[in-house]
Amino acid sequence: MTDLITADMENTIAEFLKLLPLFIPVIVIEYGLMIFALVKVIHHEVSYLPKWAWILIIVLINIIGPIIFLLAGRKKETGND
Repeated sequence: MTDLITADMENTIAEFLKLLPLFIPVIVIEYGLMIFALVKVIHHEVSYLPKWAWILIIVLINIIGPIIFLLAGRKKETGND
C-alpha cells in the first residue's frame, strides 16, 4: 500500500517538474507587473480609490489587479505643451 502511494507521489512530482518551466515566465511577468504598478501608485496621483486601496488590489488580485490599476486607476496626466 505504501509503495503505491510513494509511486503515485513520485509521478505527481515528475509531472509538476515537467510543467514548471512553463510557469516561470508567468511568474516573472506577474511580479514585474506588480512592482511596476506599485511604483506608479506610490509616485503618482491615483483616481477612484485611495492609494492604500489600490495597493491592496494590486497585491491581492495577482495579474488582474495591476492591469485594472493601469487601465482605470491612474489619474490622467495633462500635458502642458
